Amino acid sequence: MMIQSKFKWLMVSILVVSILVFYATRDVIPDKLVLSTGQPGGFYHQVGTELKHAWEKQTHQQLQLLTSSGSQENFTALKEAKADFALIQGGVIDLDGLDIIAPLSTDLIHVIVRKDSSMKAISDLKGNSVLIGMPGSGMAASALKLLQFHGLDEVNTNLKYAYFTELEGNPRIDAAIVTAGILNSDLVELLETGNYRIIPVEYAQAFCEKNAFFSPIVIHKGLYRMGDILLPHDIPTVATTALLVGREKLSHKVVDQILLASFEKASYMQSPVMLNIEEVRQQQDLKLHPRAMQYFHPADQIGYMANVMESLAALKELAVAFVAGLYLLWDRWRRQHEKEVTARLSKDKEKLDILLAQTVDIERKYPDSHSLETLQGMLHRIMQIKIQALEELTHESLRGDRVFLIFMTQCSSLINSLQAKINRLRP
Repeated sequence: MMIQSKFKWLMVSILVVSILVFYATRDVIPDKLVLSTGQPGGFYHQVGTELKHAWEKQTHQQLQLLTSSGSQENFTALKEAKADFALIQGGVIDLDGLDIIAPLSTDLIHVIVRKDSSMKAISDLKGNSVLIGMPGSGMAASALKLLQFHGLDEVNTNLKYAYFTELEGNPRIDAAIVTAGILNSDLVELLETGNYRIIPVEYAQAFCEKNAFFSPIVIHKGLYRMGDILLPHDIPTVATTALLVGREKLSHKVVDQILLASFEKASYMQSPVMLNIEEVRQQQDLKLHPRAMQYFHPADQIGYMANVMESLAALKELAVAFVAGLYLLWDRWRRQHEKEVTARLSKDKEKLDILLAQTVDIERKYPDSHSLETLQGMLHRIMQIKIQALEELTHESLRGDRVFLIFMTQCSSLINSLQAKINRLRP
């Protein structure tokens, strides 16, 4: 009795310590986090707005949106701890020291010229006025990469830093290089005027081999309406990825919740430009945050378990007790489950014996039956017995049992015999 009492108080002490440790070390979500997006009306800002709604509905905590000129300013906001998350275009900024939470969408480069222009290739932009995006934006950075690859720069080309919609209001601008998701509302509206053409990106494969995060892609004919007609032919180009990036040392719970909001709660996931979970899993070249790796690749738990064991190193005795408790619970559940399985199997065997006896009874009466109506009744009954066995006797062990196989063979044979005898008796 004394030993049992001591053991009870030991368990109570372990429970109290566990609760205290939990509250002292638990991972909580701050009351307010900040997401740096882009210009109001732009794609990044639209994504940020929908992500804000999903986050606040899910966590009941605030997600403040910070507007910016683009990827470079978002990067700076993260490094200076002015933001917790940011949307950054892949391939335009060195993200060393930050954590990639997830790729969100595919951004295509659209090289747009005026409809009446003679320009048919990127090299034709030389000497012309080209709008490349806001200063410090990912759009401008990717445009500069593309121009430099084709030997163009600020010396031989008049580069303009502004949002691409200025093309419509400024006739002195000859072209624009727009990096955006397909069906971007501002881009669609611009092209629908019928005043512009999209020209191809030459040597797309070679450009991508020299620039990480970019890949060859095609703007398919018919995708955009160009005035009164649809885009008449495929346009080869290149694409990059819009990334959700986090500052260093974000808590695991925060990362878990932003992933849940991004890929399961946000309404923008219905958009064709957004990447779904399966598409993210195919992007093996991205070095994601460990919790993101766990989210997208749940089967790979090695790194996660290493982190768990490291966090428990200072609480070895408590960890052992916790694991032992889990084992005892699992063992109890296993034994209960085995008992239920055994009981169900026994019940199924009893049913099989009853059905088998009914089958034998029919088979015994069958040779002496010569009435067409009686034989048809026997055929109907044996088919009912077979169907009942297939529907009710579902245990895997029983399905592989020799008696069950004999029963099914007997049913099939008897059905064939009855059918043959019925056919002979029919006039």
